[in-house]
Amino acid sequence: SFVFISIALTIIPCNAGQPKPNREYHMAKIAFIGAGSLGFTRGLVRDILTFPLLKDATLALMDIDAEPLGYMETIARKLIRQGGFPAKVKATTDRREALDGADYVIVAILVGGREPITWDVDIPLKYGVDQCIGDTMGPGGIFRAMRTIPVLLEIAEDMEELCPDALMLNYTNPMSMLCQAVRDEVGIPVV
Repeated sequence: SFVFISIALTIIPCNAGQPKPNREYHMAKIAFIGAGSLGFTRGLVRDILTFPLLKDATLALMDIDAEPLGYMETIARKLIRQGGFPAKVKATTDRREALDGADYVIVAILVGGREPITWDVDIPLKYGVDQCIGDTMGPGGIFRAMRTIPVLLEIAEDMEELCPDALMLNYTNPMSMLCQAVRDEVGIPVV
């Protein structure tokens, strides 16, 4: 995740952490949409805090499931406290609240829960298409894209309204199909 953030920060630089005309220093706001993933969010928060311009960021954690979101809020606060970082954490189940004013939006969502993942593999297998994993390409990837694209476009449309200059960092598979859908339908930058 550290490499992905490094690349993204160099592809489309944001003004977070830089003085803005007629304003004081601007601390970055990073919205995590789908922040309930323990391993993913924990590692990414840790990595982000190592960037000097992001060490005092506001991390807006958002997930539709309040229970894992609460765990991640606790873990993020612990990482910040242990590292002595001046960052802030806000947790919410309201996507629009998390997106409002964000500089970066990290999307790691799983639409439909875990059950459809087995369908993505089992249905193609029933018809002779054996895929080791069905989330990035082939019929399983198309199934997953069909479930996820409408939700991702809603997120992108909210971004146009609430944080139009933010960069979307998509961590949701199938990445290429989802990023292309956002590029084709909505006018925000996405990698």
